[in-house]
Amino acid sequence: MITAGLRMVLLLFAAAGFAGAGAALAVVRQRFLVEGEQDAGMVSVAIILLAFGALCAWMGVGPGAVLGYGGVVLWISYVVGARRLGLFHVATGAPRTTALEETRGGR
Repeated sequence: MITAGLRMVLLLFAAAGFAGAGAALAVVRQRFLVEGEQDAGMVSVAIILLAFGALCAWMGVGPGAVLGYGGVVLWISYVVGARRLGLFHVATGAPRTTALEETRGGR
């Protein structure tokens, strides 16, 4: 019998595993783009963390949590990690105006 507290702990551990796997995948991609070679050690770390997160999510909630919860945490962690490593840039701010809008006096 799994209590609500144990489910929360398992989901917390699953989040840590999936987040670590996403960050490891970002490092793998960054090293491949910069150095041109695969980092087998970091790939194995990502696989181990992914397996740990999937096992915790499966035991805590069920098989749907692996994709529904783990997929989202993994994706967010990868995007944040890749952005911090400088793999891409997210532009923020007001949209640029075109020359036509400027001549009409628009926004």
